[in-house]
Amino acid sequence: PICAHVPQRPPALPHLQQRRENAFIKPITSRVGRRVSRAARSPERKAGLRMVAYSSPRRMTLCAALFGYASGMVNTVNRAGFLEVEPPDAFASLERRRLDDTPNPYTCAEGVESAKEEWKAFGTNLGGWLVLEPWITPSLFYQFLSLDQQYGTDTPLHTGMDQFTFCQALGPSEGNKQLRRHWRTWVREEDIRAIADSGANVVRIPVGDWMYVPYGPYVGCTDGSLEELERVLALLRKYGLRALLDVHAMSGSQNGFDNSGEARKVKWTQVSSQDPQAVTTFEHWPLRAADWLGQFNTESFSYGDFNETAYAHSIKVVSLLADRHAADPAVWGVEPVNEPWQFIPIEWIKRFYWDGYNVVRAKAPAWKYVMHDSFRGYPAAWWDFMKGCPNKVMDAHIYQAWNRPAVAQTFFDNACKMDGGIKTMEEQVDMPIIVGEWSLATDNCAMWLNGFNDNLPGFPKVSCVMVDCPPPYMGSEQPGCPPDPEEPLQGPYGTGVSGPMFGKCPKGMPWGTQEDGIMRILAHKYCRSFSVGHGHFMWNFRTEIEDRWSYLQAWRNGWLPKNVSDYQQAPIAKACDEPGTSDGKNKVDTGDVSALREPNALFRKVFDARAFTPLPFSGGPIEAPARAFPTAVVALLLLTVGATVALRAAPGIARALKGTFAAPRDGRPQALPLEEEARGGVAAYVPLQ
Repeated sequence: PICAHVPQRPPALPHLQQRRENAFIKPITSRVGRRVSRAARSPERKAGLRMVAYSSPRRMTLCAALFGYASGMVNTVNRAGFLEVEPPDAFASLERRRLDDTPNPYTCAEGVESAKEEWKAFGTNLGGWLVLEPWITPSLFYQFLSLDQQYGTDTPLHTGMDQFTFCQALGPSEGNKQLRRHWRTWVREEDIRAIADSGANVVRIPVGDWMYVPYGPYVGCTDGSLEELERVLALLRKYGLRALLDVHAMSGSQNGFDNSGEARKVKWTQVSSQDPQAVTTFEHWPLRAADWLGQFNTESFSYGDFNETAYAHSIKVVSLLADRHAADPAVWGVEPVNEPWQFIPIEWIKRFYWDGYNVVRAKAPAWKYVMHDSFRGYPAAWWDFMKGCPNKVMDAHIYQAWNRPAVAQTFFDNACKMDGGIKTMEEQVDMPIIVGEWSLATDNCAMWLNGFNDNLPGFPKVSCVMVDCPPPYMGSEQPGCPPDPEEPLQGPYGTGVSGPMFGKCPKGMPWGTQEDGIMRILAHKYCRSFSVGHGHFMWNFRTEIEDRWSYLQAWRNGWLPKNVSDYQQAPIAKACDEPGTSDGKNKVDTGDVSALREPNALFRKVFDARAFTPLPFSGGPIEAPARAFPTAVVALLLLTVGATVALRAAPGIARALKGTFAAPRDGRPQALPLEEEARGGVAAYVPLQ
């Protein structure tokens, strides 16, 4: 099952003390045997899912805190598979009356209707540059592999898994030396020129708070980062682009992820076994916390006192950023904090956004002021906030990389439905909506996507391709590069598995022979949906390994339109008119075996059914065709009689799968490779038990 984050209705007045948010766990199953609640079937919900709610706030909090954060936009799935839905009483008439009749402190007298403005912003993110993320630039972090064998219990002091620990492990001198080489070679003039050639008009640039107020291990280590930012701003001016400065990382971490500067919190242990040498491991996901504006208690799953000192630090960062860049014509706007997680009381978030807005408005009144939705992308959380204020914008981040594996058409349908939530937010909240992050990934295979040498429990959900780890982008002098081709998976080990093995790095599973067509159609559908709002920024401008996370590579591959800003061109404007097509071209047969994502792809070659029920095989999910047999019958056949009896009972399946499965030998079900076409030329196996 997957979990849905359903916060309790917020208080009527934003200046009242925010009550501790409540929520429900909502397991979702597919068509056969699904448990239902008709509340999820309203027209704007379009997903067609039926749900049952369990009123257990602690279970929901545990679920979300352990494995991920909400996606932010209603009916989208987050990094852990949680479905974001809106509170059922979000638009109660009583709430509307109370909000309308009571003075709202977060209101501007100008009465500007921002959502009706006609500007659009299209571009990408310069991620992994001034704020490090190991999965984007793994060559910078290979040097920390196998250090557990050298340092034992001191491994934590020498291991970098984010910007904070990178500087802590290497020290100011060596850390700054490597960072300067990284800054110079990761964002180059040729990259900025190519972004301009693609038709983009704005680039979102993640920055760290330490660049404006250095502290801790960043002192000395990040010297020169502001000068690097000025270098790129000059390039943007040269090529006619503008910048959205995004404070991606705040002291104490606003979400607990490595992209906040510090993966908060990490517990290190040594595990002894029969081997005389103990194994050093770490644990992050079950302990993740965000201590930006207060200490998060992982036992009670709540915040204590509001940290006024941390708050003042953050406002100071916004003020200094505005002071430094207000006169630069290349700067289009500022985002005062990226992705504050949904457990921070929303009143704290609103106070910060409001105070930051007034600081920026006084210093750079023409800038756009962009606020992330804090993974609460529904009108109930925001519709009374900053009414009438000019230049306000709301940012939502939408991905399908953490979705459950599915056929291509499912990803297409999801992409086309995303315009509904954007329209609702703009109409109800009067906030121009931009999608500040999205990608073309349809699986979780990107190496270290969920943390250095770690992974979310249960991920990835498909078999990943192993490719040669690329040479280091910064040159052969980088320590630890390339990964040792003689070494298997190296420590220190997290709670999940992801990393180089024998010189190979994991990469997303291709869509067989139709990879280019499916990626092109998916990109066009995304662009069409997101253009209903006020623009979008693909994450990221480039990566070392993953094309689906690389704006420039996607553009060069022809997946993105030639001019990403021309949202009215036929391939984009008509992308959702016909399933599986984009302007009538590049039609993909989504029933073809090469366009399937699940290991039992050949089942879907036989049945034109898009909803399947997972059967609990220990080796991984095998899904039976819902329309052909009752789930219980299929499970009984496969589990008790064996593959031979099941195939005899279904001649249609037997003909389609002829030569795929071997009969049981010695009482043990066997598995043989599927057709190479089903996995893009890579042999995959279907576990039968």
